[in-house]
Amino acid sequence: MTTNDRNQYLMSGVALAISAIAMVFTFLQLRAADRQLQADVWPYVDISITLQADVFDLQLSNKGLGPALIHEFRLVQDGVEVTHPLGLVHLAGRPNTGLAMQVGSVPDSVLAVGEDLTAFRITGEGLGLTMRDTIAGLDIEICYCSINGACWNNYANNGFRDRTPSCRTQSIDLDEALRMITPQTSEPASSGTENSVPEHGETEHGETGE
Repeated sequence: MTTNDRNQYLMSGVALAISAIAMVFTFLQLRAADRQLQADVWPYVDISITLQADVFDLQLSNKGLGPALIHEFRLVQDGVEVTHPLGLVHLAGRPNTGLAMQVGSVPDSVLAVGEDLTAFRITGEGLGLTMRDTIAGLDIEICYCSINGACWNNYANNGFRDRTPSCRTQSIDLDEALRMITPQTSEPASSGTENSVPEHGETEHGETGE
């Protein structure tokens, strides 16, 4: 092998090494960009309960960086799911008479960044004071996803959000979610109107509030 041949092989090897290094750097840059994109669309749904003298209110707020597709929302009192907010009132030993209630649709809803949603708001004389002991055993379970398919829930610990491959129930898809995201107005994103609660412990659908 002549010196010229050796130089050509050496130059070819150097070129291949440079190409391999360039490919590695490109891969790392794409991976970093993908992670940055994921971070840029991460939602964080905060849950807050308001107890005032005559008010029992539960709200969700998206304090993250991207829209939240809410797939699951459950009220769990001492390990047992409560299917209607009035069930909590019943557990507190308070009759439904003299109450007014506003209920929002939480599952299958989409929260834009900075948007609030009233899950329910119940008002009545002395209601907030009555509910204090009852909500001590209340857990609020939620599972939601970002627009890129990453999902979180708080099943293991109500105070944190853990990554999960998916929510157990996912009836809203990405295209539908994107159609639902509209520019925000000054009005809160609360669905449902405030209604008086029927007496004799019945809900609007004729079911007992348990």
